[in-house]
Amino acid sequence: MTTTGERAGPAGAEGAEGALPGFRTAWPDAVRVVLTALVIVHHCAVTYSHIPAWTYHEPPADGSASLLDLVVVLNQAWFMGAFFLISGWFVPGSVDRHGVAGFVRGRLLRLGVPFLAFVLLLKPIYYLPAAGGQENPLWFALTALDPGPLWFVLLLLVFSLVYAGLRAAGALRPGGAPGRVPGVLAIAAAGLALGAVTWAWWVVVPNGTFWTVLPSAGSLPQYALCFALGVAGGRRGWFDRLRPRTGVTAAVIAVLLAPLLVGVGLLGGEAAAGGGTAISAVAAVLHGLFALCAIVVVLVAARRWLDRPGPRARFLSTNAYAVYVLHAPIVAWLGVALAAVTAPAAVKALILFALAAPLCWTAAAALRRIGPVRRIL
Repeated sequence: MTTTGERAGPAGAEGAEGALPGFRTAWPDAVRVVLTALVIVHHCAVTYSHIPAWTYHEPPADGSASLLDLVVVLNQAWFMGAFFLISGWFVPGSVDRHGVAGFVRGRLLRLGVPFLAFVLLLKPIYYLPAAGGQENPLWFALTALDPGPLWFVLLLLVFSLVYAGLRAAGALRPGGAPGRVPGVLAIAAAGLALGAVTWAWWVVVPNGTFWTVLPSAGSLPQYALCFALGVAGGRRGWFDRLRPRTGVTAAVIAVLLAPLLVGVGLLGGEAAAGGGTAISAVAAVLHGLFALCAIVVVLVAARRWLDRPGPRARFLSTNAYAVYVLHAPIVAWLGVALAAVTAPAAVKALILFALAAPLCWTAAAALRRIGPVRRIL
C-alpha cells in the first residue's frame, strides 16, 4: 500500500488539481464509491418504503416494504455522517497546498457551481414526478425550494468555509503531529458526547424535522462532529492506523445497537424524536454510538479489503461525485418507468438499483468527457 499526501475525498472533497496521481492509497476512494452507491440504494428503498420522502413514491402494497424502512432508518443513522468525515479528512491538506484563498476558490468551483447547476437545471426534472397533482406541474417543479440530495454539497461548502475562516484567523494551526489512535473506549466516549449534544439539539429541532436546505435537520450535530473528526483525524493519521480489533469490536457494538435503535424509534414514537425526555435521551445516545461505530467499521473494512487500485476502481471513484450530483432525477424517472411492473416492494427496489447504478455511472462518465465539466466534477 502506498502512502499519500492528499487524496481525493467524496462528493467534491478535492478537485483534480489537488490530487496526486500515482501517489495515493485506493481505499479512501473505495469508501467514497461505497457511500455513493449507498445513497442510490437509500433512495431506491425510499421509493417503495412507507416513507414518502422522494419525488416519486409508490404506496407499498406488501410487507417487504417494512424491510426497506429498516434499510432507510439504519442508513440514515450514519452514512451521511461518514460522507462528512471523509470529506473533512482532506480539507486541511488542501488548505496547506493551495492557501486559504485558493482553497475557497476551489470549493466555490467544486461545490458551489454543481449546487447551482442542480438547482437551476436538474431540480425541475427531479421534481416533476411529485408535481402530478398540481394545477401547474412545471411551475411547481421550477419553483420548489428543496435542493434535493445537493443539501449535502451546500452544507459541506458551509463547513469548508468555516474551516477556512478559522485558518485565516489563526484559530487553527496548519500543522499536526501524529496522535494516539482512538480505541473502542474513545469511540464510545465520542458517541456518548454526540448523543448528549444531539439530545439537547432535539429540544429545539426534533429528529425528523425538515428544513428546506437540510432535510434531516435533526442530524446536524452528527454532520458537524463527523466533519470535525475528519479534520482532526486526518491531521493525526488516525484513519490509516485504526486497529483491526477496534473495527471488529465496533461491528459487534453496531450489530447489537441496530435493533435497539429501531425499537426505541418504534416504541417511543414522537417522544423518541423530540428532546428533553428520557426516551429521547436513549434514542440520541443510540444514534451517536451507532453512527460512529458504523463509520469505524466501514473505514477498517475498506482499508483491509478495498485497497486495490486498478482501472475499474479508478473509473468508479473518479466519477462518484458526478454520480452523486446526477442520480436524483435518474432514480426518480426510472421509478416512474417501472410503475407498471408488478412485484414486491423490496424486489422493485432491487430492480431500480440494478438499473440506476450503472446508468448513473455511465451518465457521469459521459458528462465528464466535457473538459470544463471535468474540472468541476
